[in-house]
Amino acid sequence: MCYIVRDTTTYRASWPNPAPQEDPLATFNVHFSAGLTASGIAATSVMLVGLATAHQMVVYFLLGIVGSLLPDVDSKSSAPVHVTFALLSTLLAFVAMFYLANAFTSVAELLLVWLATYLVFRWFVFFLFNRLTDHRGLFHSLPAAALAIVTTAAVAHRLLDLSALDAWMTGCFVGLGYLVHLLLDELYSVHLFGMRHRRSLGTALKVYRKGHPVATLSLYLAIVGTLLTTPDPTPFVQTVVDPKVRTEFQNRFLPSEGWFRPRPTSGLTAEQGLRQPPLSET
Repeated sequence: MCYIVRDTTTYRASWPNPAPQEDPLATFNVHFSAGLTASGIAATSVMLVGLATAHQMVVYFLLGIVGSLLPDVDSKSSAPVHVTFALLSTLLAFVAMFYLANAFTSVAELLLVWLATYLVFRWFVFFLFNRLTDHRGLFHSLPAAALAIVTTAAVAHRLLDLSALDAWMTGCFVGLGYLVHLLLDELYSVHLFGMRHRRSLGTALKVYRKGHPVATLSLYLAIVGTLLTTPDPTPFVQTVVDPKVRTEFQNRFLPSEGWFRPRPTSGLTAEQGLRQPPLSET
C-alpha cells in the first residue's frame, strides 16, 4: 500500500486497485442489436403463422429496428441521433413520395418530393428537436411509445392505404422496437450483482415527466387526437386473439418432423381465411 501526501492531506493511491466506475448506459450498438433481434424474431413468427407475406416480414423487421432507435431522437450525442434521424427522414420521404405517386406522374417530380421531405425532416425538424428536447425526457416514456404506435398506424392507413390489420401491425412493430429500447435503458440502470442502481432508474418506463405537466398533457392529447385518425382496431384484435393463430404458433414453435428436414409449408394463409378481408378492401 502506498500513499501520496499533498497539501498535508493523505490520499491512498488508486493503483493498482482503481475505484470502481459506474456501469455504462446501453449504447447505440446495444439498442440496435436488441431491436434487430427482437423485430427479427417477431417478424419471422408472424410470417410463419400466416399473418404476413415474406415481403411484409421484411418491412415489419425494418420498422422494428427503426422503432428501437426512436427514443434517442432527443439525444445530444452525434452518431446515434444522426443515424436515427437519417433513417427516419429517409422512411418519411418514401412515404411522401408513395402518397403523391398518383398526383405527380414524372420521376423528376417524385424525386423532388422525396428530396424536399428528406431535407425538411433531416435538418429542420432535427434542429427543432435539438433545441426543444432533453435526452431521457418525454421521448423515454410509455406514452411516447403509444404515440409512436398510433402515429405509424394512422400514417400507414391514411397515406399508404393499408388495411386496418396491416396498419396496426406496422404500428405494433414500431412499438415493439420502442419498448425494447426503454426496457434496455431500465435494465442498464440496475447493477444486479452490486445491488445498486443508477439515478436513471425509472426514467425510461415512466408515464409522465415530473416537473413538466404541460408537456406531459400535450403528449396525452396528441395520443387521443391521433387515435381519431387510426383505422378500426377490431380486425387486428380479432386476428391476434384468433385460436387458430395461437394453435399455429404452438405447432410452429418446435419442428414436428425432426430438426432441419425440409417439408412443404402447411401454415395458415390469407387464402384459408385467416387474413380477411384482403389488403385492398379494408
